[in-house]
Amino acid sequence: MKKFKEDGIGVIDLLKLIPDDLLLDLSVDTNVDYQVKKLYGSNVFNLLLFGLISGERVGLRTLEDFYNSRKFKVLFKLPGNTKSAKYNSLSARLATMNVDFFEKAYQSIYEQCSQLYDQSDLSLNYKITRVDSTMVAQTASELENGINVGRKKDGKKQVKYTIALTDIFPSSVEVFTQQNYISENLTIPQTIQKVIDKNKDNVFVFDRGVSSRSAFCDLDSNGYSFVTRLRTDTRYLVLEGYNIQEGLRVNNLTVIKDQRVNLYRTGPNIVDQSFRLIQTVNQKGIPYWFLSNRLDLTCEEIILIYKKRWDIEVFFRFLKQELNFSHFISVNENGIKIILYMTMILAMLILIYKKINGFGYKTAKRRFAMELEEIIDDYLIEYCGGDPNTYFW
Repeated sequence: MKKFKEDGIGVIDLLKLIPDDLLLDLSVDTNVDYQVKKLYGSNVFNLLLFGLISGERVGLRTLEDFYNSRKFKVLFKLPGNTKSAKYNSLSARLATMNVDFFEKAYQSIYEQCSQLYDQSDLSLNYKITRVDSTMVAQTASELENGINVGRKKDGKKQVKYTIALTDIFPSSVEVFTQQNYISENLTIPQTIQKVIDKNKDNVFVFDRGVSSRSAFCDLDSNGYSFVTRLRTDTRYLVLEGYNIQEGLRVNNLTVIKDQRVNLYRTGPNIVDQSFRLIQTVNQKGIPYWFLSNRLDLTCEEIILIYKKRWDIEVFFRFLKQELNFSHFISVNENGIKIILYMTMILAMLILIYKKINGFGYKTAKRRFAMELEEIIDDYLIEYCGGDPNTYFW
């Protein structure tokens, strides 16, 4: 098998992170194949994984064609007389499959990916987990449940995806379709609480969309370290100030104050917990305030941690541009969650492939797909003895 870099990692090695035994055990554990005569959990898993790597916008009809192809049957050792599947059968299956099967597969593969890519290379004293949301729109008549955003009357609803990115891997993913979840005060903390990596050194960083004092207090009470931005008109009570070097600059920001404070709620009410408030200005005099519950870190560290939040914006762009994340394969909430987990699994494999081989996002995705095609061709030749028609009876 050709590899694009001699000392790198190949797709065949990455696929070993998803052994047949894993999917078989999960099928039994989640009962995903109860009363199913075809489109078993492992087959749908593999179909989605290999369908999503396609360069085109994958739809149900595309998945139907791939499932019924020789390549798919050879790659997963299905008998040549395996019953074909129609796109409407795939749609119905996605709407009713047990999502736990895909969630547990995602969690297992996340843990393996984290071990494969040494985390000590990524951070020194703590691990940074960026948390943010992105919205994907769909015609309201097609989407079963969705969120109305703003005053738009364009006949569309949106699905909200909130993702936590620990170092380079998505360590928590959530789908929200109910209107009350338009608020980041609800979605960000909920996603943080479901992060797979329970390392106490995690520092969660998120934007100022989270402003609820209760959200800050709940995170602090549950032992979650965080760094965020704060509105510059926020009211607070100073408890103590920390000495800072005069004229201290962190990148383009000049630090003005570093204090421990209590935040006001409404009126005269003050929260019980104290937080770290760092006030800065940029070269134009525009203020930027940062809030954290980490009193042990330097103000430089807190500001630099926040700047790492941008990495999740790059990750969202990768998902949307390279993995067609802005396109719905299923408009049923159950199916949307399944596609989300499968997209995260594929993203992790490509991210390892990208990092270890030293590629950019576009090159990594393209070469991953090319190498996968080579694997399929090798299997096809091996099983057919040089004549693909001899395998299918």
